[in-house]
Amino acid sequence: MSLKSNLVKEIPPMGDQNSIFDCIENLVIAIDQHGCISIFNPTCERLFGMTADQVLAKPVSKVIPYTGLVKVLKTGKPHLGRKFVLGNSLYIVNRTPIIKNKRIIGAIGVAQEITELHQLASELDKVKKEKYVLESIFNYTQEGYISINSDGYVNFTNRAMADLLKKTPGEMINRHITDILPETKVHFLQIDGQSQHNEIIKYNNTNLLLSCYPVLNNGKIQGTVGRVIFRDLQTLASMAIKDKQAKPVKQDEQARYTLDDIIGVSQVVNRQKEIMRKVARGPSTILITGESGTGKELFAHAVHTLSPRAKGPFIKVNCAAIPENLLESELFGYREGAFTGSRKGGQAGKFELAHRGTIFLDEIGDMPLSMQAKVLRVLQDKEIERLGDAKTQKVDVRIIAATNRKLEELITEGKFRRDLYYRLNVVNIQIPPLRERLEDIPGLVNHFITKFNRDFTLKINSVSQKVLDLFERYNWPGNVRELENIIERAFNLVEYEKIELSHMPTYIIEQAENNVKKPKVSSVDKTLPTLLETVERDALIDALASTGGNKLQSAKLLGISRAWLYKKIKQYQIEM
Repeated sequence: MSLKSNLVKEIPPMGDQNSIFDCIENLVIAIDQHGCISIFNPTCERLFGMTADQVLAKPVSKVIPYTGLVKVLKTGKPHLGRKFVLGNSLYIVNRTPIIKNKRIIGAIGVAQEITELHQLASELDKVKKEKYVLESIFNYTQEGYISINSDGYVNFTNRAMADLLKKTPGEMINRHITDILPETKVHFLQIDGQSQHNEIIKYNNTNLLLSCYPVLNNGKIQGTVGRVIFRDLQTLASMAIKDKQAKPVKQDEQARYTLDDIIGVSQVVNRQKEIMRKVARGPSTILITGESGTGKELFAHAVHTLSPRAKGPFIKVNCAAIPENLLESELFGYREGAFTGSRKGGQAGKFELAHRGTIFLDEIGDMPLSMQAKVLRVLQDKEIERLGDAKTQKVDVRIIAATNRKLEELITEGKFRRDLYYRLNVVNIQIPPLRERLEDIPGLVNHFITKFNRDFTLKINSVSQKVLDLFERYNWPGNVRELENIIERAFNLVEYEKIELSHMPTYIIEQAENNVKKPKVSSVDKTLPTLLETVERDALIDALASTGGNKLQSAKLLGISRAWLYKKIKQYQIEM
């Protein structure tokens, strides 16, 4: 008896099973109770490039490391309908345990190539989706479409055309066009292979702008398609005038983010979202405050897209990135000849570009005092003056300003105008630091994983629980931006489908370990004055940390004056 026959002798008889396995085109692999190959049919030999004599009695894990047969053998649970790729072909496999006398004596896998079937299914699915998209376009457009075949029978019409003719699409399909329209109205749909463009026709006291196009197949006329370009020419004329007057918004002058792009389920984020929904409807100036990296620009974009100005321009200006000597011309523009090298015809400034839209003044706390006065004038008088020009012009602009600096302190230091502060701070949106909304971290992590999976063309599924625990202990001085950078760094290091602790920067792990609360020292080991000093110092540190170092807010939180706070900071030598 052959080696193959010996190895499969325990499988229940089913006729000449070896001949069956040898003849079928499917891949057939079987293993015995020890995980060694007992059947390896000719199809397997051809596709894997190995003969049965070379692999029989050998552990399947050594021959085909990725097979699931070993797991089926161990668990006794079948694998049905599993897919795998071999070379350029796609296969579907069923793996089942071989059971005799209630004992698992092996496992067998049968695979069939489905490459062509899969391609056909994909093509069919693609055709169905394209058909659905086209039907949606035709049914929801305000233009009417009707198609007739070479014999004049309607084979397609959309809702707009049916409504125009006061019928339903079902009443029109498969009917001759002369049954639907009087002979005198059918001339524009004559099947003569000629196109007609923008012909004015009166129908039921309504002026229609119509076009028709022949349907050709290999040069043979199959029918014609008619399109109602517009139902009422008067409305079309009005829209054309309005469109001519409207200023087109360039790609770089559009807001990119909406409220849905602000990730967070925490109470503080939801409260800020609700405030944004309310204030976006009005014209009031908004001041967005928060630490660096909290996403202030994201909130500014969202306010604009929620507002009635959403179709207008959204112009961004980083006040800290533009040199002081260029900031005025950048904001207010200049006339021709205003300075050496000025552009012929002059140039519009950011405020002009933002007309009927929103201007976002980021890092407003870094704006020079001289420019602050000019911005104040725009807020008060709604007008600007180009550099080198004595003529003023009105602008309709909503200002959203943002800063990570403490404007109250800058006012005290004489670096920021108090009157401008009050004009800007009509509505204040405070973006909380990440350490104050730790419950938002899982959602943010998933958002960034999705983003970088697209950028890196990877399929990372999640982060480990140890990483999430680490994130909760870390204090996030760089906020959401730092979290995004850390996830991106992990994508450069990850090897499998999950981000692990080993992919994290060392400094985060060390700082998180330092933030773990140490056991309290027994009061017996300290005198009462020492204990009081310890409690007072810890309270100061916690207050300063929770407010991001804002001394005014920390003093309010502790119920003491700012002068007293400064005294205690000096007394306990607390480093800021």
